[in-house]
Amino acid sequence: MRNVALVCLMVVSGFLISGCVGKQAMSTSEFRGLCLAGGGEKHRGCSSMDICFPLADRLENEPGALGHCLDICQGATNSPAAASGMNSCAPIVSMARNMCIKYCRINYEP
Repeated sequence: MRNVALVCLMVVSGFLISGCVGKQAMSTSEFRGLCLAGGGEKHRGCSSMDICFPLADRLENEPGALGHCLDICQGATNSPAAASGMNSCAPIVSMARNMCIKYCRINYEP
């Protein structure tokens, strides 16, 4: 019985090492949810919805390579919501940009 368990463990380890177990992608719906949850509803008069939803829409409507995706993330600071109250929105913008970068790396990195 011990040998069977050892063989099973070796087989599973082999699959993990060889990459047979694919990595999980992050959907734009998951991005929206995580972005909203990470920013809270409002932070000093700045709504995370005004930052997260347009960013998620851009990620959904402009798919591409890792570089293009990261460019979209860097553009998060250029959104009207971020520009209108940069000081009060800075924590939410930073969190959304970081979540966006995570989205890109999960979905587009080899």
